[in-house]
Amino acid sequence: MGDEFGLRGYRVQDPARAEARRREIMRAMAEVVLEKGLPDATLEDVAAKMGTSRAVIYYQFRSKEDLWVEVAVEAVRTAERRLRAIIAAAPGPEAALFNALRDLLIMGEHHTIVRASYVGGRSRNLSPEGRERVREADRDYEHALMDVVKWGVDEGVFIPRDARLVAYTLMFATNNNFSWRRPGGPLTFEYILAEVPAMLLNTVLVEPRVFAPHGPHPLPPVIDPGEV
Repeated sequence: MGDEFGLRGYRVQDPARAEARRREIMRAMAEVVLEKGLPDATLEDVAAKMGTSRAVIYYQFRSKEDLWVEVAVEAVRTAERRLRAIIAAAPGPEAALFNALRDLLIMGEHHTIVRASYVGGRSRNLSPEGRERVREADRDYEHALMDVVKWGVDEGVFIPRDARLVAYTLMFATNNNFSWRRPGGPLTFEYILAEVPAMLLNTVLVEPRVFAPHGPHPLPPVIDPGEV
């Protein structure tokens, strides 16, 4: 196996340690974005969060944009891997869509990098190269979710509509709760998780249902795509 070289051209002595440090930097960036917002986040903040200097960050990332793009791409790739695991395990399109929406909520609540991606959004100030990297990851997730919608339409379970329209509407409805829901407010995460996936699933079903644990229409089975 050949040697690995870092961003600055130095040979990486311990690739596993370098990757761990890289992920530590990304998590620190995500935490700063959650605290201050993306526009006000600085590499000085990230370094302070880690208790180190900016030089450590520049060894791994060229700039704030480079770091943020990696955070955003990692968030989407993580969500995509989990979505594909859900699809593979789902007994049908209802269960796949219900669990996809449920997992978006769980990841946004409990996964720091994913939540920061929701909060930071898609900055218009990124370079064309940065925007394309994030957009490529977004497209892969969107296409996987659109495949679930098409699956449901083909099975006669979902109302025939444009798959992109449905996928985008469901994603935005799910993710936007992290921008308007107030931490510590009356709408708890547990309530959102219990209500939103079933509510949104009903908007696409040919035959909407009143879901009840012991009624004629129980919720689709919960699928665990792995630890958050």
